[in-house]
Amino acid sequence: MPRKMTPRKLEDYRDQSYAYEEFDLAGRPHVVCPQCGVPVLLCQPLSDAQRREVAELRRSNPVAAMDYLKDALPCGDREAKAIVLHLRGEPDACHYCGHPMPRGALLCANCMSVNLDWG
Repeated sequence: MPRKMTPRKLEDYRDQSYAYEEFDLAGRPHVVCPQCGVPVLLCQPLSDAQRREVAELRRSNPVAAMDYLKDALPCGDREAKAIVLHLRGEPDACHYCGHPMPRGALLCANCMSVNLDWG
């Protein structure tokens, strides 16, 4: 079990009602981040080139990355912010705790945060 995923956090994660009350997911594929409890859209309609462009924008201007996502996807400010916050800053490390992660992994083994590997 990851160090930061205590039994209390596991119990809290089981109740995801907050995520579904506060976000308009409209049946789109998503995952609820165990670390922060926010749903992160998986953005299947985006091509690999668009995903790389969003990742590059996130490094230089996160607000521009959010605006790009709002134009490319049917999503609002909250959904776009959740996606941008969960993008990896470094290709081999977790965006939240910096723990080394293999490419393509969705959850960090150390802190259980969702990491979108688009870079």
